[in-house]
Amino acid sequence: MRILSKFSIPQHLRASTHALGATQIIGWGTTMYAPAILATPIVADTGWARTDVFAAFSASLVIGALLARPAGRLIDRHGGRAALAAGSGLTALGLALAAIAPTLPLYFAAWAVLGVAMRLMLYEAAFATLAAAGGNDARRAISVLTLYGGLASTVFWLIGWELIAAFGWRATFAVYAALNLCVCLPLHAFFLPASGPAGPAAERDATASENRAGVLVGRERKIALVTLTIAFVLLMYVNSALSAHLIDILIAFGLSSENAVAVASLKGIGQVAGRIWEIVFAGAFHPLTLSTIAIGLTPLALATLLLPLGIAGAILFTFGQGASNGLVTIARGVAPLVLFGSAGYGTLIGAMAAPVLMAVALAPAAYAALVERYGPPIAMLTNIAAALIGFVMVALLAWWARKPSRA
Repeated sequence: MRILSKFSIPQHLRASTHALGATQIIGWGTTMYAPAILATPIVADTGWARTDVFAAFSASLVIGALLARPAGRLIDRHGGRAALAAGSGLTALGLALAAIAPTLPLYFAAWAVLGVAMRLMLYEAAFATLAAAGGNDARRAISVLTLYGGLASTVFWLIGWELIAAFGWRATFAVYAALNLCVCLPLHAFFLPASGPAGPAAERDATASENRAGVLVGRERKIALVTLTIAFVLLMYVNSALSAHLIDILIAFGLSSENAVAVASLKGIGQVAGRIWEIVFAGAFHPLTLSTIAIGLTPLALATLLLPLGIAGAILFTFGQGASNGLVTIARGVAPLVLFGSAGYGTLIGAMAAPVLMAVALAPAAYAALVERYGPPIAMLTNIAAALIGFVMVALLAWWARKPSRA
């Protein structure tokens, strides 16, 4: 019972958290994770180049990066209900367009719509909605929400495979569109708080209260914000490169194709395990401590792949990298909330997300180019270097934040 109590959410956030949990599974599963299983049948049916199919997806991420801060500002001003409901509608529209796209330019247009939609309904928007409704009470809700999101690939890769086999890729996109329109949109419209702009007086009161609670301000805020953002950019670049090439990486380091697919499935398990560990054991950790652990796991995991450990090293690498990714998702939500406060949280997390999303969009192509030019070991060493730099930056930030002179 004591362990179960770790998963309890403040009562005023429960309905919103569980509604958002369901919509995050559908939202991530039908957008971010869709190309992994839909690209091959699309290429086979249309004759479009595989690189072009993935380029449409990458373009959507770039669009999302450019819109991350305005989307956060929109939630700060008008609340999460309207923004996420609009995101659901736009997701349904983009997926429907993809389902009927007769040409590659129209397929690109569909993913451009989805680039806008994803910024209005995925994690950053959901985190901002919970922060606006619960302030610092939203930390546990954010952690629990990421548990839902961690199921998206498992659920929708299985659903997607069955739909493709039975009806084809166009019908699969159509079913995905219907889920967003008929499930996500109503959940967003009826189960999220209709919070609007707090007004200058309320915002001043919230800011004053948070300052008394230790929220960073002034020069200290700028130092922490820039450092944390760069660390997250470096780690998410590495995570994106590894996710896009995971099976190829495992094969390049000695696994058979069959074993590589089996080991790659452990990433999702590691991701969920990391999030459960955070909820049960690390809920009271300072967000910078959590960020240090989350980022530090990745270079450790990558190093195991370079050691002569065979399939055991591959398993440790995949599980550890998944756990790191699971923890850093939580850290990206709670660190800005605890360090910088809930006032203007949507705008702030959007500003931090913009360079992160740009790195996520560019990393797969950049890693592929490194592999082609220098080979898998050198490409992997660049990932280790990037992750280590991010780890050192956030570890130094955590040390600086604990200095007695700042107390």
